[in-house]
Amino acid sequence: MNCNPKLVLSLGLVIFACSRPLALFAQQQQSILPEISYLYVEKLIAAARENYPRIKSLTSQVEVAKQDLNAAKISWLDPFSFQYVGRNNQSQSPPVVNVTNTDLLTGYQFGVSFNPGSLLAKPSNVKKAKEQVNVAKYTKEEYLLTLEAEVKRRYFAYLQAQKSLVPFNNALLDAETNFKTTKIAYQKAEVTIEQYNSASTSYYSAYQSKLQAEVAFISAKALLEELTVKKLEEIK
Repeated sequence: MNCNPKLVLSLGLVIFACSRPLALFAQQQQSILPEISYLYVEKLIAAARENYPRIKSLTSQVEVAKQDLNAAKISWLDPFSFQYVGRNNQSQSPPVVNVTNTDLLTGYQFGVSFNPGSLLAKPSNVKKAKEQVNVAKYTKEEYLLTLEAEVKRRYFAYLQAQKSLVPFNNALLDAETNFKTTKIAYQKAEVTIEQYNSASTSYYSAYQSKLQAEVAFISAKALLEELTVKKLEEIK
């Protein structure tokens, strides 16, 4: 029995087109879990804690609160004010004795004044300063947890984008091969214009998908490096 070459080629292209998506689907079903390095995640988190500007700002706020607490602790003498006055009744000419002059004392005179209201407010001010230190510490600790979670989330997104490059690249290679084969067959009048256009459309679609996957990967990498403030290649 004679076989139509066009029919055989068409069936071959259909089988090829159908089998490749199944293989691609099988590749995509592979787990991403083995790709995760928790040791590397900890290094990323450490880099973010060390370099991210927000952490440095919160650390400075803690130090400022501690300085305010120290100032409050050493301000217990503020309610007391000390004064002294120096008196000197000597002059260039001999003094005239005047027994009625009451300003007969010479040298230094000291005085102390006391503000009880200010003293009573000191314990409250010290307590408030301590609470300000706690607030600054808790704010920093809370943000460290948020930063850690965000580093992990962006790392997993980075791995996903990286792993997605492989099937998209394979799909492009297959689409390119199929397009070249179909083009040769079309030039030999072995396939229809519809089949040629379909192969061409599949090729350019696969090409655009690969570009989008590459952009997604680069963007995921940049988002992760935004937190570490270092290139991933520098974090070993």
